[in-house]
Amino acid sequence: MRYPIFLLLTLLIISYVSAQNNNSFYIISSSKVYDMPSTKGKAIGVYARGGVATELKKFNNGWSEILVENGDKAYIPSRFLAASLNARDNYEPDPDDFVLPGEADAEYGSPHLFITAASVKARALFAKNKPVAKIYRTNEPVPVSYLPYDSNRLVKIGGGVFAGDRSAWLFTQRRFLGRKLNFEKTVSEYNTLPKTDTAKRKMLAERIYEMSWRDNKSNNLQGIRLFRNHQKETGNNQLYQQLAFDEFLLKATQEAEQQKSTAFDESPIRFTISGKMLPAHFTEKDILDIPLSRKIITNGTGYPECGVEVTKEYAFDHFKVYHSQTETLTYFPQIRFHQKEIAITIAGFVIDGDTTEETFLKKLGKFVTYDWLDKPHVYYISGDGDALALTFKNGKAVLYEYWFYC
Repeated sequence: MRYPIFLLLTLLIISYVSAQNNNSFYIISSSKVYDMPSTKGKAIGVYARGGVATELKKFNNGWSEILVENGDKAYIPSRFLAASLNARDNYEPDPDDFVLPGEADAEYGSPHLFITAASVKARALFAKNKPVAKIYRTNEPVPVSYLPYDSNRLVKIGGGVFAGDRSAWLFTQRRFLGRKLNFEKTVSEYNTLPKTDTAKRKMLAERIYEMSWRDNKSNNLQGIRLFRNHQKETGNNQLYQQLAFDEFLLKATQEAEQQKSTAFDESPIRFTISGKMLPAHFTEKDILDIPLSRKIITNGTGYPECGVEVTKEYAFDHFKVYHSQTETLTYFPQIRFHQKEIAITIAGFVIDGDTTEETFLKKLGKFVTYDWLDKPHVYYISGDGDALALTFKNGKAVLYEYWFYC
């Protein structure tokens, strides 16, 4: 330790007033934390207002020993610990260690930073076996309320605020966090590197690929092409071929962000079962007329969403239908496509078990959104207060899901 003798004497002289375990407090003002109960110690990290700490001891010199969010011990002036946050708190502005609301690159209304590496693993540090709970992508914003100065220490980047949620808290190393990377500058840096610098070119190519899915799709097709060409350059021909679909996807969905109409403006979604199309506004009677075996579950699902009481569930082999007697509402929450047994029609385009992913995107790509890196081959289409998801596997439609927005 840097101050072993001085710290020992200090702790002997400054007898602590109380010691409480699991005594969690908010940090009401931005403050540095130290390796001893004095500003003469070494600053080891900084809190933004709203962070959480567990007080271990309170000393009679106005300082407290705490556990910071990652479990490290530190010291902070006791006046910065409070049971709640209040608009009348006397506090200092958060420092520029964080990206703050109002800054050009800010994406949150609270202090945050960005992931600056590709496919960063976040662990649930306080959960059993410390599992990897999420993969974060380059330039993904993450909330940060405590930042250690040591680049190898862990930072909480997700999973809630309160100490009671500790098992859900997610952590990664400080060195993977920073200000948002500039796409054009990163591409330029990649292009100026000699091909002999294989490690750094690979690192930058991976970052550029992930950035391309987060930024403006109409501009960042070049990022996908750069990453694809990098695979060809390094002899990864299999991945090079697979990435052709990524290029196609970006081209097919470029209009989605500018699309003001929805897929349901001209006509509602239609359902065809065993070759017979249901009425546009079908009822429970139409479901009872379907010539397929089913199970009827009364009050089986309770209140699945938005307070809609499902009084009956009709469970067929490959799809289910919910009926609400109180709302006079009947709808398909889920369909597992099985050949041509059931089909849906959206904006005049028919989708069944034989529909290919490419054909779907060519026809309806301008209406879809997606999270390609974390949920590939799942496409969302939003309506007015509702939404649906279509999942493809091995190039064919396999699953339809529908829900209401509350």
